[in-house]
Amino acid sequence: MSHRDVSQAAMEIIESMGLKRGRGRVNSVVSRSAAKVPATHTITEGIKTSVVAVPASGPINRLMYLEARSWAVDLVASLRGSPVEVVVERLTGSIVGRPGSYVAGVQSVITELKSAAATGQRDSQNLTRQVGSKV
Repeated sequence: MSHRDVSQAAMEIIESMGLKRGRGRVNSVVSRSAAKVPATHTITEGIKTSVVAVPASGPINRLMYLEARSWAVDLVASLRGSPVEVVVERLTGSIVGRPGSYVAGVQSVITELKSAAATGQRDSQNLTRQVGSKV
């Protein structure tokens, strides 16, 4: 084997390791003993979200508040035909682990959506006009 053949083989090995790593495998090179160990990754069924509203904590950043509110209004608009409970569940699930400003923005849309649903004005109320409005 010449030096060029060895370097070409080494490059192929490095490329294959990179591809394996890029495809999400934890170890691109697996030893025989590690290959015998069963995988500990389990797939959970569905998306589980907490139904309990997370209170906004910390100082409120106005920009993040408005961005979260804008995103939530866009989600409400895209799920217009869905029941209110489903939309609220999706919005509540999106605030898990988010900063307080983001939580406050999404919760403001949830509050408006619930109040509009309680009074029966969901279809006549246009939340998209209220994205930049002060609360």
